Amino acid sequence: MNEPRLLLPPFEKDPEPWPSLGGQICDWIEERLVHGPGDVRGQRISLTDEERIFIWRAYEVYPQDHKLAGRRRFKRAVYSRRKGARKTELGAWIGIAEMDPEAPVRCDGFDANGEPVGRSILDPYIPMVATTEEQSDDLAYGAAKVILQNCPLGNSYLVGEERILHRDAPGEMKALAGAPTARDGARTSFQHFDETHLFVIARLKKSHATMLRNVGKRAIADPWSLETSTMYAPGEESVAELSHLYAEEIAAGKVDDPRLLFDHRQASETHDLDTQKGLRAALVEAAGDAIAWMDVENVASQYREAAANRDDGAKNEFRRYWLNQRRSLAHRAFPPDVWASREAKREVEGPVVFSFDGSYSRDSTALVGCTVEEVPHIFVAAAWERPAANPRWRTPRLEVDAEIERVMDEYDVIELAPDPPGWHHEVEEWEQMYEELVVRFETNQASRMGPACDEFTQAMRDGGFTHDGDPRLARHVSHCCVANRGRWQVVTKEHPDSPLKIDLAVGAIIAFDRAHWHVVNEVGVEPVAAWV
Repeated sequence: MNEPRLLLPPFEKDPEPWPSLGGQICDWIEERLVHGPGDVRGQRISLTDEERIFIWRAYEVYPQDHKLAGRRRFKRAVYSRRKGARKTELGAWIGIAEMDPEAPVRCDGFDANGEPVGRSILDPYIPMVATTEEQSDDLAYGAAKVILQNCPLGNSYLVGEERILHRDAPGEMKALAGAPTARDGARTSFQHFDETHLFVIARLKKSHATMLRNVGKRAIADPWSLETSTMYAPGEESVAELSHLYAEEIAAGKVDDPRLLFDHRQASETHDLDTQKGLRAALVEAAGDAIAWMDVENVASQYREAAANRDDGAKNEFRRYWLNQRRSLAHRAFPPDVWASREAKREVEGPVVFSFDGSYSRDSTALVGCTVEEVPHIFVAAAWERPAANPRWRTPRLEVDAEIERVMDEYDVIELAPDPPGWHHEVEEWEQMYEELVVRFETNQASRMGPACDEFTQAMRDGGFTHDGDPRLARHVSHCCVANRGRWQVVTKEHPDSPLKIDLAVGAIIAFDRAHWHVVNEVGVEPVAAWV
């Protein structure tokens, strides 16, 4: 996406403005609520035009001559803005309004001019979802607590660490962290998911999907969901990423979903950030109305410092958080184009080393081979990857044993190099069966893995090996990031809970390292036959 704004549905799609409770709610927020944590804590609110437009659209209802007259137009809304655009506060303000017994958040008919009349919700239930308990304090639920503790309206509420209750009316706002259960969202009237770019692990994504399905169980409450987030790292398949890709499919006409409101602002990719004019223009464009409280020069200096240090990771971090552009924060270890250039069709002959990097359930399991010769050839013998939709999946250990037995029979194997964690029992059995051919390779030892990563990186640059072009291996190689371990650099995932697996790449590094060792120690080097 290169355009600075993605707004769905676009304004031009509507021949006439929809009736909305948004104006009443904006007035209610400004009259009753205050700012939350930060430099303006407890001060009166003046909503920006962008915030007013979003609230207006979020509370649009079907007109009185429609069969769904008075019902909400949108069941799901997404608000994507750069860091510091007070989107978390916006979620908290809306959450409090949804809970209050006097806020006009649902349509109770129309007046003589055809304008909707607002009412509150009887017994509201409002889950405010974050990834961890600490974030529950820092994000929307924490903001709602501070807001109510600093305005007169808060006297009507009992504000606790995990829930907020009205003193004289039914209903509650609840902080949910980690992985909410289906029951947590079963009677939702409004729910908020904050910083959904962090919702990357399977149980959080499953909880989000379940809670979205639960919306609609209370017909009279006419429930809906709000997601607020800064831009995501591409490839993590976070909730923010999946929502954005879904919106782009709608914009492209591939999907029709009239119940989604999607409002995203970023800086376009055309700005030259290496010039003062281009950097400032990008910051202004990404900020929108939030430019009113932004120290542009201070923020711009962060990018100039990263550029001066030639720190691509910090530059990408700046682009993602301050320009709301899709960027990976971690430094990728291997350029995909260089890896692709090393693909070759080769027949495997002569001595071979196999590596085994396994996981019981969370990650992938790989059996990778490498020929022992001056220019080794890396190939995937077998791989097992956990399906994203099956969190109970376990690596089929009997299949692993069968594949180990197969390659030992089919190839001239001079070494099997397994990484033991999680597979100690099987490794011991392989040691008994294949004896001195099994050489353990502990990838968690930087003094062992660091040199192997260095050799692999150098060989890739210099054309020191070829590979079979297996798409699974290519994907895992592209996911590898660089991490410092003492005086060594090793490959790692972008973060521990990232769904982007690297196990086949680790297997390739181990296999190449051990094959290279055998070449250096003059274990029979034979020519490789080409495909005829």
